[in-house]
Amino acid sequence: MVDVDTFAIGEIEVTPVSDGTCKIPPEYFPNSDWTAHQALLGPDGMVTAQLGCFLVRLPGGRVVLVDTGVGPFDNALFQGGRLPGALQAAGVALDQIDDVVCTHLHADHAGWLVQDGEPFFPNATVRFGRADWDQFVTGGDGPEWIREAMLLLAERGRLDPVDGDQVEIVPGITARFAPGHTSGHLVYVLSSGSSRAVLLGDAITCPVQLQETDWGAISDVDPALAARTRAALLAELEGSSDVTVAAHFPDLRFGRVLAGEGRRYFQVE
Repeated sequence: MVDVDTFAIGEIEVTPVSDGTCKIPPEYFPNSDWTAHQALLGPDGMVTAQLGCFLVRLPGGRVVLVDTGVGPFDNALFQGGRLPGALQAAGVALDQIDDVVCTHLHADHAGWLVQDGEPFFPNATVRFGRADWDQFVTGGDGPEWIREAMLLLAERGRLDPVDGDQVEIVPGITARFAPGHTSGHLVYVLSSGSSRAVLLGDAITCPVQLQETDWGAISDVDPALAARTRAALLAELEGSSDVTVAAHFPDLRFGRVLAGEGRRYFQVE
């Protein structure tokens, strides 16, 4: 399990919690050339990435979980199932989570929403980009069990879809519309005082995309839109004081996007 510390964003505390790891083959990035990036590839020729989630403790005691991993799967692609233990290690019980906010509804970000026919987080309201409902529920994209989970949560009155851009979903957390990877993909901005952090979800999948900005992902539903979203986010983050992290970054550590010699680099805080 990834070993990371709680990070302070002003008065907000963020603890990365991993559901496990996933394997990303180089061909996940179409037309990519990995010659200059061999250090990111393991002995198996693939990138080992985290199934990252983020536990957010807000002033006043509200507890928010950003993304939920893949759930209890262990196969060649996903080595999941660790989120419950990671939450326990962080000192948070499932019934203490007030809100679950998903960057998007791919299976490796919404996997624990429902287990054994019941909401896994018994007291949580679940938020997500409304356009993902059209893609994954009515549109039939993705696995059937994600569709069934969302329908069950809707039936129980547990969903609060996010419409639009720059939507404050709870005090201190703003959802920003960042489509392309999925139709309703969101990034979440945590802000407290003058401090800000941006949780990128899968708007950027791998740190290599900071340098190879034209590398898209095979799972982008709209590659051209995903590229524009990625470029806009990186332009905003580059050289700013904002810290950021993405769900599949190998160590789930916050950092800043820095410019150098025509490329961007990630400086871990």
